[in-house]
Amino acid sequence: MNDNFDFQNNPQEEINMTESEKRSHKKIFSRLGLAFFVYIVLSQGLSIVAGALIGTYAPKLLGGYDFALIISSVIQYFIAFPVLYFMVRTIPASAPLGEQIGTKKFLKYGAVCMFFMYVGSYISTFLMTNIGSLLGEMPENSIDTLMDNTNIYLSMLIVGLIGPIFEELMFRKLFVDRLTPYGEAIAVIFPSLMFGLFHGNLYQFFYAFLLGIIFSYVYVKTGKIIYSIILHMFINLFCGVLPSAVFSILDYEELLELAAAGQITEEYVAANMFPLSLFMIYTYGMLAMVGVGLFIFLRNVKNIRVNKGEVRFPKGAGAEVMFFNMGTVALITACLVLIALNTFSV
Repeated sequence: MNDNFDFQNNPQEEINMTESEKRSHKKIFSRLGLAFFVYIVLSQGLSIVAGALIGTYAPKLLGGYDFALIISSVIQYFIAFPVLYFMVRTIPASAPLGEQIGTKKFLKYGAVCMFFMYVGSYISTFLMTNIGSLLGEMPENSIDTLMDNTNIYLSMLIVGLIGPIFEELMFRKLFVDRLTPYGEAIAVIFPSLMFGLFHGNLYQFFYAFLLGIIFSYVYVKTGKIIYSIILHMFINLFCGVLPSAVFSILDYEELLELAAAGQITEEYVAANMFPLSLFMIYTYGMLAMVGVGLFIFLRNVKNIRVNKGEVRFPKGAGAEVMFFNMGTVALITACLVLIALNTFSV
């Protein structure tokens, strides 16, 4: 995983940029932000309209999680996504040039993804637990609720396969390709932050942001979107779909209550041998991958470098160009509103 990633501070170069040039670059970030803002508003708006129509003409379908997942996926990926694409396709794009990576290196990236997934999930759990204490009630994790109540095969298809393809096309192919001229650091961090905010809830923000860094980094170093798609599929299947499948045959809440009370008996173990075995295999397998990912990351972090781009900003101008424009402000505002609604609607 030694990919010339450099976090060392270099002497500040004297870089000049006219106000006209700065406005030109701001316009690019604004157009990107505005396109994703429209995507979010369109997805949310059409979902509300669809819910109202279904509530009027087929109210029995509203309580079905399978149907809700299908409708939201159709709206996001087959209606809102084409609109997003047509809004950004005229922005100049330059796919990163990279090299193919071998199986061993790719598996290392997978392990590092598991480590970052674990770290992000821990941060989210800690934060939401404290928010729940302040509110007097734990905010609902709508993603877990959806996964636990959706048909496993449907989850595998949409969450495990279709979702990663479209999200990688959005945040890596459409986003990164248009940011490559600004250097690999911006092309990695900016889309990853938007990727985290895009999920619209604090349960997913931290691990989505951290995973987005890995996905974006792999893409800018290889230039091949298939690598980040496969990594994204792996994470969604192993950390999202698979746990729900295991917990569907094991009463996890009961297991926690019995363990806390020290009442796990031989009779209980004998009656639940198969699901408990699957649970143990999954748990220890995940911990092993997290440990390996931590080891790989610590071993290689000092060797990581990012290449500079054709466009260089004077000191302090980069943040202004990226964040202080109409499109980015609109996008971040929309995402923060969704996060607030999902956090405080207990």
